[in-house]
Formats: sequence, C-alpha cells, structure tokens
Amino acid sequence: MQRADAGGDDLVGHAPSSTAKSGPAGLNVPTAQEQRPIWHKPLSQTRPHPAFWLLGAHGGAAVSTLERAWAPAADALGGWPAADSYPNVVICARTHRAGLSAAHVLLRQAAAHQIGQARLLGLVTVVDHDGSLPATLRRQLEIVEELAPQAWRVPFIPDFRCLAITQMPQWSPRDEPAPEQKRFARRADPTQTIHPELAEIGGLIFTAARAAISH
Repeated sequence: MQRADAGGDDLVGHAPSSTAKSGPAGLNVPTAQEQRPIWHKPLSQTRPHPAFWLLGAHGGAAVSTLERAWAPAADALGGWPAADSYPNVVICARTHRAGLSAAHVLLRQAAAHQIGQARLLGLVTVVDHDGSLPATLRRQLEIVEELAPQAWRVPFIPDFRCLAITQMPQWSPRDEPAPEQKRFARRADPTQTIHPELAEIGGLIFTAARAAISH
C-alpha cells in the first residue's frame, strides 16, 4: 500500500482543537506535547483501503511486524488517521513499563475525544520477553487495558527473533481456518504458517473493524 510521506506536504498533522470535548470528568488529559497529531489528509493512497491502522505508542512497539502479519492493517505513521475511509485505530505497545505508560497516554487522548474523526478499536500489547510478567507490570497492564474498548495480547513468539520482516507469513481474512495442530505433528515452518494466536487476534480485530464501519 502506498502512503503519503509523513515528512512531506501531503500529510500534515495538527494538534487537537481547544474546543473539542474534554472527555469524562476527572480524566487526566495528556498535554499538547504528549498527544499524537491528527492526520487531516488520508494516509491511504490505493485500494483496498486498510481496515484498521496500527498506532505505535513508542519506538519498537512492533508495528512493522504486525503490519506484515495482518494483511488488512497499515502503519498510522505515529498519528491518528482521521481523514481515511476507515479510520479504525489499534494502539500497539510492548509490555515493559515505558511501553505501557506510552499506551496509557494515547488511550487518555482518545478518551478525551482529542483524535478527530479517528475511531479507537482497542489496544494490542506485545510481550517483550519469554516468561511471565512481574506482578507490577501485570497490574499496570490491567490498568491500561481498562481504558481500552478492547484489548488483545500477542504472546512472545521466538521465531520472530530470527526472521526478517520479508520472511514473515501474513494472515488475511480470506484465509481458510488453520487445521487443528496434532499433538505430535511436525512444527510448522514459521516462514510459511503464521502463528495461530497472531491469526486469531488479526481475525478478532478485523471483525471489530467491520462492526465499527457498519455502525
């Protein structure tokens, strides 16, 4: 998919209007410096348009990986795609403290109605290491997820540490359901078969995006 250059004249972000609704009473609205820009020109330049956009809460939020993994998705280039045909947004963040804190800022921006005509579908968190989260991070994750309309958790996928972006398989809504994995079956080639949980989450987000469009 072709998109306008984030640094060029075709894509200009602007700060939320001071006359916009401020959101629920008691909400800690992010400052103008903390908020992400609202893109007032479409990012998508070709058809089919993306069904949903991935907005990285911070550097290294796995947006490139998830954009490759999910055919209906595209990179929101660090802002809210308010002018696109399908302005559905999924915030992406890693599960470390800095990542969850950054996601919380964007969720508060959305709750304060400071995202133009963009529509927040939910939050995707990507586990940043193998093993369980420390108790403090688990609690922070739960608090952050409470502010999201929906939340999805991508597990740690060891194969992705060894694959280039171009080697990663892709899920599409047109794909047939994956066959049930037999207990002692040979492990699928990670360059040919997408991780089942990634496919499942992609399907859930796509369904949420379609539902949002129909309303």
